[in-house]
Amino acid sequence: MVWVKRLGLLLVALIALIIAAVIYVVVFVDPNQFKGELQELAKEKANVTLRMDGDIDWSIYPRIGLSLENFGIALANDPELVSFSKAEFGVQLMPLFQQRIEVDSVRLENLTANLKVDKDGNPNWQVETAGDATSATQNDNKSSNESFTIPDITLDELALVNAHVIYEDQRTGMRSDVVSNVTFTNVRLDEAWPMQMDAVVTQSNLDGSNAITANVDFAANFTLFAERQSVSFANVELNARVAGDNLPASPLDATLNVVQLDFDLPQENASLEGLKINTLGMDITGQVNAYQVLSAPEFDAVLDMAEFSPKSVLSQLNIELPEMADDNVLEKASMSITAQGSMDSIKAQPISINVDDTTIEANALLNLSPLNWDIAIAGANLDLDRYLPPVKDAETASEDSTEVPAGQGTTTSEQELIPVDLVRSLNGHVGIAFDNIKVKNLQLDKIELDTTQTNGKVNISPAQVHLYDGVAQLKAQLDVTGKTPEMAVTPSIESVEILPLLKDFMALEKVRGATNLTGDLSTHGNRIEELISNLNGDLLVNITDGALLGTNYTKMVCKGIALARTETLDESAFKEDTPFETMRIPAKIVNGEVSTPGLRMQSLTLGVTGNGVISLPSNSLDYETRVALVGSGLDESCAVNKDVANIEFPIVCKGDFMDDAASLCRPDVKGFISAIAGKEIAEAKAAAKVKLDAEKARAKEKLDAEKARLDEKKDEAKQELEDKLKSKLKDLF
Repeated sequence: MVWVKRLGLLLVALIALIIAAVIYVVVFVDPNQFKGELQELAKEKANVTLRMDGDIDWSIYPRIGLSLENFGIALANDPELVSFSKAEFGVQLMPLFQQRIEVDSVRLENLTANLKVDKDGNPNWQVETAGDATSATQNDNKSSNESFTIPDITLDELALVNAHVIYEDQRTGMRSDVVSNVTFTNVRLDEAWPMQMDAVVTQSNLDGSNAITANVDFAANFTLFAERQSVSFANVELNARVAGDNLPASPLDATLNVVQLDFDLPQENASLEGLKINTLGMDITGQVNAYQVLSAPEFDAVLDMAEFSPKSVLSQLNIELPEMADDNVLEKASMSITAQGSMDSIKAQPISINVDDTTIEANALLNLSPLNWDIAIAGANLDLDRYLPPVKDAETASEDSTEVPAGQGTTTSEQELIPVDLVRSLNGHVGIAFDNIKVKNLQLDKIELDTTQTNGKVNISPAQVHLYDGVAQLKAQLDVTGKTPEMAVTPSIESVEILPLLKDFMALEKVRGATNLTGDLSTHGNRIEELISNLNGDLLVNITDGALLGTNYTKMVCKGIALARTETLDESAFKEDTPFETMRIPAKIVNGEVSTPGLRMQSLTLGVTGNGVISLPSNSLDYETRVALVGSGLDESCAVNKDVANIEFPIVCKGDFMDDAASLCRPDVKGFISAIAGKEIAEAKAAAKVKLDAEKARAKEKLDAEKARLDEKKDEAKQELEDKLKSKLKDLF
């Protein structure tokens, strides 16, 4: 075991020798003699100008090195950019004996930097030297022609401890405050530098209000390629926690991973591969390429968002969703986007979105200067009713409603419908094509919409909807250039089955038939009541092969006749509806009041005309139809004779037109009595006239006969006289 004893003595001797060497260096070597060399080394290695106001001292722990307090750094010959309270430089021991310094580690503590940009966009770290304004262009040309050379760097460690950077921008009124610790190890050109960073970043207004704070942990392998002047980050891992009073939820956690991030300075190109972001239960992956980053930036990117729950995301953000008819909506969504762009425009093509059972494909072009867009959207299977509030019956709605005290709250009718300022800012084109849509219980087979927005005017030309075996078209314009929004609408409906439409949309079953409509409408205002009361225009509605449901005009006529004659009628024998072959309704609308002076309905048994006023502002109806029993197909249940055929009997409809039709309309008994009396008087007059004409004819016949007899006697007398005269003349001669 002698060798163990000898080895121990040797180690003790070596340790003693090292301690003696350190003591020698610390005692007999003055580190301040290296000030000039450190400044020269910084200038040579990093093109940095060092200000050293304090003395340089030796530090023993954790390694032999130099310690410097109170110094500043300027880049090249620019004004001083940052200052440090303390710096420690780890040095190699052996070169010190040769009066040389070789740094193998750098530790900078309490970095302080105040960076500012004034209202004119001038940064405080780029100050033009006085008297050099005339040569600025020459200097710019010279600097642009000279290639920047990255100095050779060899360090075992480079650390920034408690670095504090404040950035203020007077143009945006924003302030950024960053406190960080950064450590690089194995700092060698063209080799990976393992990097660790933690930071607290606070973003706020200049006065410190509306602050948002992010705590960040960052790790990556950083590589600086000197010859080709490029940098690379590999295996990037970033974890962040963001907090702030103005955030919907605080704190928010997020992680970011990047497989490779490269930036080429001469080519100004950057590429990012293997991007992955996770936050709020959402996973986003993709890759990004950027070109001419420093001069004329352009990019292309592919991003994918895996399936996630929008409802869960909104819940985590403390955003309360309104009550919806279907509790299972917004449970799944996904998206992918391919985009490219520049400082002038961004093009996204395609955009694929899936939400619940709905699929959407879109292309979008966004021009940034001036701002305008061209968007095309195609989709399928959208049930909007699932996302709307559940339909409540009148009793439930009454129980849920509460009276709002005067001066508190705004009713729906008082709310402005059109965001005028937003519409005035719109400038672009949007085209939409959607299959299989359900809204307000309306089933739309297909909807196509083409709209342009320019200078406060929105044009829809046209919107076309395929529904209920027909087609509806709409051309419209919204104009908000003036003080009051104005609308013009040209609707057109072709062969739409009106019964299922009204049944699905309003649970209203009052009319059946194939409907055609044309017209022109206009209105102005920005509240529901204004738009209704200012509605003007003309409509022409034609319904064929239809029926009025829940209303039997034959029954009402027969009942009115029976009442007028104080007779009874078996109402149960009548059918519930009034079938018709054609119905023509020309409507004139003036300030929300609808009149139809030319209404005409024709069937085998009935002829109906009508006129009156339907008031949209008050939902009221004051209308009179005149019904005539015509043809030979009278309802067998009507216990009246054919002598009432073709008499126009009045039916009066009054009340709220949303009420049941059977309760709105009733026969006008006085009108019926008048009509029947008028018929009887007319018939009596006709009979008297016939009798009088007959008597006149008989009197005339008798008179004519007497006249003929007298004429005959007269002729006989005349002939007798002529014969006598002839006889006398004959006797005379």
